[in-house]
Amino acid sequence: MKSEFVNNTEKKCVSVVVLGDFGRSPRMQYHTLSLSKNNFRVDVVAYKGAEPHKRIINDQNVSFHYMKNIPQWIEYSPGLFRYILKTVWQSFFLFWTLINISKINHIFLQNPPAVPTLPVICFVCWLRNCCLVIDFHNYGYTILGLSAGKESFLVKIAKWCERYFSLKACRSICVTKAMKEDLMQNWNVRASVFYDCAPDIFHPISEEEKHKFFMRLGEDYGQFRAIPSNSNGEEATRFTKKEGDKYEVLNNRPALIVSSTSWTEDEDFSILLSALEDYEEASKQMKDLPDLLVAITGKGPLKSYYERLIEDKGFSHVEVMTLWLQSEDYPTFLACADLGVSLHNSSSGFDLPMKVVDMFGCCLPVCAFEFQCLHELVKDGVFGKIFSNSRQLSLQFQNFLHDFPTKKTDLDKFRENLTKYGRLEWDENWNFVVYPLLTKKCSYHSN
Repeated sequence: MKSEFVNNTEKKCVSVVVLGDFGRSPRMQYHTLSLSKNNFRVDVVAYKGAEPHKRIINDQNVSFHYMKNIPQWIEYSPGLFRYILKTVWQSFFLFWTLINISKINHIFLQNPPAVPTLPVICFVCWLRNCCLVIDFHNYGYTILGLSAGKESFLVKIAKWCERYFSLKACRSICVTKAMKEDLMQNWNVRASVFYDCAPDIFHPISEEEKHKFFMRLGEDYGQFRAIPSNSNGEEATRFTKKEGDKYEVLNNRPALIVSSTSWTEDEDFSILLSALEDYEEASKQMKDLPDLLVAITGKGPLKSYYERLIEDKGFSHVEVMTLWLQSEDYPTFLACADLGVSLHNSSSGFDLPMKVVDMFGCCLPVCAFEFQCLHELVKDGVFGKIFSNSRQLSLQFQNFLHDFPTKKTDLDKFRENLTKYGRLEWDENWNFVVYPLLTKKCSYHSN
């Protein structure tokens, strides 16, 4: 819906900056859509990668300014030398891209990464006297600590840099109350809490929509094609069938579990793999447990490593597949699933997994890995369950899927709760929290 504020302000120019793949930055894509709805002119500055949502591509208020990718010879350089070269390269092309945008009133920055983004952005804001708004998704130095070590000199420098330049922002928002308190207490940064919310593209769908989507997926992935005993000459998939003008979900289908991952160190996929091994053994003893099709979406550096581990398991009641979905297909896929799994383990303890928000938007119950402030999003036993190890996750699978799908379990209760209480509207929340920050008069020089 269009904001009530649209007619009350002149069109301003906002540069949305992501020092990463904009197509894999859902929160910043949603910010971009909201800015456009509210009559802002948006210049997206990012790296080119996955295709953003078509709504953004076709939006006349949005322009893209892609930076030059880091060359392979830098990526293959040794240790500290690589980090220095990468920082210099990113700094130059980020500065050059921003300085050549014709008009900027605000720079809306995703953090992390903080280095070299924050120093460069602060310099550009000083030169152009525009307002800096930081959206804290996490802390950059804690993510760096996963690979470099928490006590490394590099992490200490990154932390100082992130703290110092964060104080230069005109406005800040963050993803949790816990992060807001930490920013204020330790960095003296005042931030408004803007919880991740699923936009309207994430919603439940009908059985007809599920069937048509599975039919289309079956063209590329054999895991979704009908088995001969289900088709009987009718239009069918592994999960649904069309009989006359009616569509129905099959009772002898496997349970479809989905997990979205970036395949990085802050998501321990081995927990899910161990839980599936445990479920495999349990399903051999308990005949009322269904087979599982576990679909893992996303791209990342550890993907090929875990794909090799999966191939060696030799499951008979569990099938694991990896796939990459277009932005338009991902919401539909979530709406078709029976259960979602989040393996996100915050490096700082203060951020929340966007994937769970998207799942809740589709009224998909979730099993989520426990960390410090997860309770701000996942109410244990209300919208899903929280686990801290693979055994707990396996037992949750078994409890939810006992006599699936004919017997009513906690999964049905969670769906009902999500339908009634679990959806926080993005547009309404954005207009209340973020929009006022962009309309208050400010400049970088006055900060």
